[in-house]
Amino acid sequence: MLEELEEQFHGVHKKILNSKDNYLASHQKEYDQARASYQRQKKKLEKATNKVAKEADRFRRKGTKAAQNQLKKARAASVVLTEALSEARGIMTTAQDKLKSARPFEKKLAARARALAAFEKEWEKKQTVAEKAKADRAKKRKAAAKKKPVVSP
Repeated sequence: MLEELEEQFHGVHKKILNSKDNYLASHQKEYDQARASYQRQKKKLEKATNKVAKEADRFRRKGTKAAQNQLKKARAASVVLTEALSEARGIMTTAQDKLKSARPFEKKLAARARALAAFEKEWEKKQTVAEKAKADRAKKRKAAAKKKPVVSP
C-alpha cells in the first residue's frame, strides 16, 4: 500500500511539473497569435483607409454616379475592416487578460512543485530513519536472543 501511495504521489508531482511548464507557454502562444492577427487586421485597415482616401479624392473630382457608388463601396469595406479590427482587438485583450491571470497561477504551480519536492525529501528521510530503526531493532533482537541462556529440560 505504501508503494502505491508513493506511486500516486510521483504521478501527481509529474502532472504539476508538466502543467507548470505548459500553462504559461500556452497562454503566451494564444496571446501572440491574437496580437499577430490584430496587427494584420490593422495593416489591412490602414491600406484600405489610404486607398479609400485616394479614391474619394479621385471620385470627387469626377463627380459621376458610378464614382459615387464606388466611393460608397469603399467606405463600406472600410467599415467592415474596422469591425474586424475591433473584434481582433477584443480577442487580443482577452488573450492578454488570460496571460496576466496565468502568471500568478504559474507561480502557485511552482510553489506547489517546490512544496511537493520538499515533502518528498522529508518523506525519504523518514523512510530511511524508519528502515534504520527497523534494522536496529532486528539487531537488538538477535543480540538478545544470543545472550539468553539456553534452558535445558
